[in-house]
Amino acid sequence: MNSLNDLKSSSSWSFPPRPWTSHVRWIESDKTKPGYVYAAIEAGALVQSHDGGRTWIDRVQGGPYDTHTLTTHKKVPGRLYSAAGDGYFESYDYGQNWKRLVAGLSDYDYLFSLAVDSGNPQTVIVSASQWPAKAYSLEDAESVVYRKTSSSPVKDTDDNNSNDKEEWKLASDGLPKPTGTLISDLAANPRIAGTFYAANNRGIFCSTDSGSSWKMLDVVQGPKEYLSQHPWDLAVIEDA
Repeated sequence: MNSLNDLKSSSSWSFPPRPWTSHVRWIESDKTKPGYVYAAIEAGALVQSHDGGRTWIDRVQGGPYDTHTLTTHKKVPGRLYSAAGDGYFESYDYGQNWKRLVAGLSDYDYLFSLAVDSGNPQTVIVSASQWPAKAYSLEDAESVVYRKTSSSPVKDTDDNNSNDKEEWKLASDGLPKPTGTLISDLAANPRIAGTFYAANNRGIFCSTDSGSSWKMLDVVQGPKEYLSQHPWDLAVIEDA
């Protein structure tokens, strides 16, 4: 993959705790555009490929710098959602232009995970903290989940201002208190609209009302040591 490492911005990629260990944090295959692939470099760039990863296109000005999770949605071609260390971003033109949408996040604008309602691309949830130590370190842990939605119809893909007036609101009903909770991994059920999941050191939680309220799942939680660890990924598999 020399074409990835040969990108002009690669000289500035730097993972802050260890500047020599920049890495690909996330890979997303576009759900509506065959061959389109996005790679999030932690930290320094969100880059993309239009030929399945053979060649790569460098980051664009104004895009997210430190994307942790990126997703696309099958109902809105061209729309990208990014949860990043530098906030929340959306694009409506396959990543050529971006909007940073952080109204309502208050001091919790360090984002880790996100999920989009499989039935409504206007409903998004994100996990948030104030800074990395509070996100990943049990001694300082403090995190929350935010939600934003709109009842308006999906805008055309070239309307890059459709979400400007939407604000994030806490989605804490049924989730553990922020203090002592490591930042959550989030996922949407791909077949059941309005269903989300959240995993953190306190357990696995489910929402069936698009993130408005949550209930802890009665599942085997694993060894007690898991209560001090941060889960790094959560996947929901469709039934055959």
